[in-house]
Amino acid sequence: MSMMIDRCSVIEYILNMDVKCSGLVTIFDVEYSEENEEDIAKLILKKNRPLILLQNHNGRVNVSEQQISTIKETVCSDAILFVQNLDDFPPIYEQVNDYFHAKKVILVTSNSSTEADKLLGDIRSDNFFLLIERSQRLLEIHRWVISDRIQKNFVFRHSNLKKVLPVQRQTLMGRHLTIATLDFPPIVFAKKNDLSGKVVVYGIEPTIMEILAERLDFRFSYILPVNDEMWGTLIFNGPENVTVTGLLGFLHRKEADVSYGDLHIQDRLLSYVDFTRAFRNNFECFLIPAPRPYAKWTALYHPFSSAIWTFTGISCIVAVATLRLLAKYSSRHPNKDAFFSDTMVCVLYILGNMLSAQQPQEVRSPANRLFLIWFLLAAATIIPTLYRSGLISYITFPYTPDPIDTIQQLVDSPLQKISWGNYFKQSLSDSNDPLQRKLGGQFAIATNLSQMFALLETNSWAVMSNQGNLRYQAFTLFPPTSDGPRVHLMRECVFPTRSALGLQKHSSLKPYFDKEIYHLVESGIVEHITSQWAKKQKKWDPTKSTKLAAYSLDSLQGAFYLFGLGIALSFLAFLSEFMFNGYHNRKMYKKKTVN
Repeated sequence: MSMMIDRCSVIEYILNMDVKCSGLVTIFDVEYSEENEEDIAKLILKKNRPLILLQNHNGRVNVSEQQISTIKETVCSDAILFVQNLDDFPPIYEQVNDYFHAKKVILVTSNSSTEADKLLGDIRSDNFFLLIERSQRLLEIHRWVISDRIQKNFVFRHSNLKKVLPVQRQTLMGRHLTIATLDFPPIVFAKKNDLSGKVVVYGIEPTIMEILAERLDFRFSYILPVNDEMWGTLIFNGPENVTVTGLLGFLHRKEADVSYGDLHIQDRLLSYVDFTRAFRNNFECFLIPAPRPYAKWTALYHPFSSAIWTFTGISCIVAVATLRLLAKYSSRHPNKDAFFSDTMVCVLYILGNMLSAQQPQEVRSPANRLFLIWFLLAAATIIPTLYRSGLISYITFPYTPDPIDTIQQLVDSPLQKISWGNYFKQSLSDSNDPLQRKLGGQFAIATNLSQMFALLETNSWAVMSNQGNLRYQAFTLFPPTSDGPRVHLMRECVFPTRSALGLQKHSSLKPYFDKEIYHLVESGIVEHITSQWAKKQKKWDPTKSTKLAAYSLDSLQGAFYLFGLGIALSFLAFLSEFMFNGYHNRKMYKKKTVN
């Protein structure tokens, strides 16, 4: 049995390990085709799946249009590369990933172990196998494993491949991961000890990470972004020069293996980082200044709407006119309702009954009696009773106008709008919805979360953030007062979001995390953790106020204002009567003198 047969058997065994793709791509050097001719021939003859055979010309592989159409029909492919010059490999490997969605990649070469191991360390994929032929009796298989080390297996002529290449456990085998996160309560609470430098992290997503670490068998340490970089942004310094900051920057520069902290899956970021399967859904909403209660004296007219006040006024005018009209005709007869022959008496009588104040009266006309019975039933009983009940309610609980609850109301309001970073502003500005485009045009960009929330103190800003974070900030920064809530969380939100773990581009960790995250989501563990943390946190109740207390002067300011107004009007009436009586007496005195 020749060594060539053993090498082909090893290749077949590796291809059949774990997940098997539907397609197979084989690339060989033109210069060394004779050395690999037998292996290639065996692969062609087996025909157990679609095979694409390509040649390598100095690091370039030409793919025909027919092969491209075949590629589009294939979900994924495995690749076998017979390459002797390792300098040609990086561009070939890039083409393989771009064109063929390669799952397993096997590189067959005869280069030294040092060069090969450096290549494995750069690629860092546990689906990449390196076959190095040492002699007719020895074949080395080098592989980077998820624990971040190079694993070497030796295959001899009669080796049992199942023992040499056992199926790997789907864990990270104690690997240490660097995780980047940030302080974004209640999703993540993260603080760094200034003395020890240790980062203390807890919250919803840290709890999920601890479960993943236990299941996948890895250790981890934390790093935090600096200078308010938070999640990070893309800074374009030119067509090919992009600076990535924050949590995303840690991944892009390969300074962290994983990042989290309400990290949203965004298409614009997929060229720079990868994401795991989404495990949390949320919304981006607005926290706005709560409408302030009206002045306490306005409780005098708030129990009734404008329409009721209008109809009540009209009813009083009609009642005065009716009472005066009936009294006019009945008073022609002796001793018949002469009391109501004066219009002012009718006005005061109707007004007194409206205020439930008893008036001196002498009603003898059946028509007047019948009219007053129905008027007193409606005016002196129902309306005053309802008014008094409403008045007490509005004195006890401050009356507040309706808050802003829809995007349309927010756009039409004079409030300035702000969110962290430029992503949401850009997304709204590029929307097909005219209302969202208008909202995007009103957005300002914040670079500091603390300063952003402090703007709510000015009562002129609306702040957009994660719904859970807004509730937490509302509870901690803006607790309700005796006058009511200080901030209001709008009912209508703007963006649905999906949160995931951030990974380095082409990270080998992705299949491991995706599998475990899927199990956590489907089993309801993520939802359970979220609900448990929600129970631990004190809930923000915007309707909560201080305990009941005795009425204050401020509560009854309307009554005292009304009392003062009544004294002023009475004094003016007295003054006018005094002046009129004086004028009348002088006039009568002159008449007597003339006579």
